[in-house]
Amino acid sequence: MFSTSISTAQLAVHGDASHSVLKKGDLELPPIKKILSDLPEVSSSLPPHTEIIEFEEQQEMFHELRDIIEKAQEVDEAVNSFDLKELHASLEEADASAKRGRRDAETLQSVSATLQKLWNCNSEYLVQAAEIIADGSRDPSWRAPFGQSGVLNFFLDLVALKGEVDTSLLLQSLRVIGNSCADTDENREIVVKGNYTLAIIRYFLDPDLIFVAIPVIYNICMDYKPAHAQMAANRTAYILLKLIKEGGIEDNEALLNFSYDLIELASEQAEGIENSPNGTILLLMELAIDETLDFAHFSSLATSLAAYLEKEKFQNVCVSNGMVEGVLDVLRHSFSIVVDPSLSEDVKALAQLRLKINQALAEVSASSLFAQYYPLDSPLSQTLKSWVVATEDQLQICACVMLGNLARSDEVCQVMVRDLKIHEELIAVLKGDARGAVLHSSLGFLKNLAIAGDNRAILGEAGIIPAISRLWAYESVPQVQFSAASIARQVIISSMGNISRLLAPLSQDLDSPAHQRTYLSLLLSLFEKTDSTPIKTEIGRTVASICRTVSPKARDRDEEATSLLDRLYTLHEGVSLPVGAMITQTQWPVVRSEGWFALALMATNKLGCAAVVDCLHKTEVTELLKTTLSGGTPNQDNAEETDKSQEIKDRDNAFVLVQGLLKNESGTLPVGYRDMLEDLAKVKALQLKAITDV
Repeated sequence: MFSTSISTAQLAVHGDASHSVLKKGDLELPPIKKILSDLPEVSSSLPPHTEIIEFEEQQEMFHELRDIIEKAQEVDEAVNSFDLKELHASLEEADASAKRGRRDAETLQSVSATLQKLWNCNSEYLVQAAEIIADGSRDPSWRAPFGQSGVLNFFLDLVALKGEVDTSLLLQSLRVIGNSCADTDENREIVVKGNYTLAIIRYFLDPDLIFVAIPVIYNICMDYKPAHAQMAANRTAYILLKLIKEGGIEDNEALLNFSYDLIELASEQAEGIENSPNGTILLLMELAIDETLDFAHFSSLATSLAAYLEKEKFQNVCVSNGMVEGVLDVLRHSFSIVVDPSLSEDVKALAQLRLKINQALAEVSASSLFAQYYPLDSPLSQTLKSWVVATEDQLQICACVMLGNLARSDEVCQVMVRDLKIHEELIAVLKGDARGAVLHSSLGFLKNLAIAGDNRAILGEAGIIPAISRLWAYESVPQVQFSAASIARQVIISSMGNISRLLAPLSQDLDSPAHQRTYLSLLLSLFEKTDSTPIKTEIGRTVASICRTVSPKARDRDEEATSLLDRLYTLHEGVSLPVGAMITQTQWPVVRSEGWFALALMATNKLGCAAVVDCLHKTEVTELLKTTLSGGTPNQDNAEETDKSQEIKDRDNAFVLVQGLLKNESGTLPVGYRDMLEDLAKVKALQLKAITDV
């Protein structure tokens, strides 16, 4: 609430009002006066001073007004001084009710009329009357009657006047408005309906009134969403940010607290963000890295900045005006913000802020403009590269995500690996003691890099497979397990060298049991332990990829391929089970087709055939085999449809699978299985004959 100790200095205007437009690059920072001039005027119904009233009559009106307000105060004081033990309970209740009943809209109708008359005659008593009402408005019981009687409207119209009004009168008027709106939504509704928040915001430029105008807006907005939206639409955030930046309120801690809260409130309103000048984000950045900033103020600024950068408009402004470095500075500065470790809420809040900033940077770097303005040889890219091995988790995550977003073409990915050798730092992170979130972002970046041409071979030579193999047992974060399994599949695609590394022994000691186990053995162990269908599927696709690359070469009697195929089947019991999981899953028909093709390849090799028989024993693949060969479509729980050409491919591969089993099973099939397979082959042969006959 606002007391009477407020100064009533003469009107002066902040220097901003006459400043020319400031710029950073091509980004304009328009002066506050220009911002306000672009907003609509707020109308006032107060007439000009045209009435002449004798001084004695003015004095009498003032005394009547004062008596109404002050006598109510005296009643309260008298009631509070009674010795309740000396009063009969019923008499006390009746007396108190009668006296408090004077605080109603009907009683205040005469006050409202008196204020109008004092205004009409430009009475010198108007300031005193306003001060009395302002003092009374500190009492919550006056607030609703002030709104209902028109008293509040009078003072709202007064602050909305375009002409010159005595500063002292404006000050008391603002006090009435601020106190009347405290926790009183019906009065706040009156303010918002007439867009009077804008009239009040204009006084932010008056150094003699700003210290009361800001708290008034705060009182109107607190816990009242319509006021939030209007305040934001009136560009309050930009105005306050510019005032703070230029030192307009830097010496008043209370005003700063109100201002930062209002800035954050405005950032929650979509309309307010869209209407904000482009330079708003520059002000947010510059203020957020102030070394003297405390946690609460930093929190408001960082939260607001993240909210602005959710919008494509400000993402583009940020990138095209070279301000992404500024956002990086905010994230980096967050690590110099001191919070009391014993205050767990603050510790958590600071961690959440870093996440918000990181998410904003991720969105910004995903912009199509990002690569255009920040190529690989830019200082920003160099900064991010250094952050990959930073000691702060969020800096590492930021670097991986942003550089990963930059790695959108084979050319860029190859430069990152071949010239910048960024993969070496990422692999070092995987080998270290990084937390799950850092591992996940590093793996995501590596997966992008592994897509391009020669990068798979370079990653393999750098030790990517041993590095990711330890993460296949990272049970605390399933996303890390999935990403690590996914990279294994990615790096072996069409790469004999990396397949060889995946099938290499875990130990070179011939006497060690680990010599008979490979990195693929570890991946198959994960398959046995996990309940995650995506992880199981990735492991199956890895086995399928090995078969796709090695089997054709082995058929052509390539010695290396033959050796690898032998290792695949002799050292890995259950190697076909992940492929079976590809076929039995119901989410992705394309993956199921990939599984049929892989089993068909396996069945063309005698050792592989034994693995396929094992798959038929232990899974539901046999029933699906019958369904597929008979022309049916397995059930699926995904919206993805299986097209006819895919169904035909599945039947053809299933038929090749059956033929391979009949040719290479060497008596390993259970009794009755061979007969069943022969029957299926005959059915398929008849189908093919029918097609030929047609």
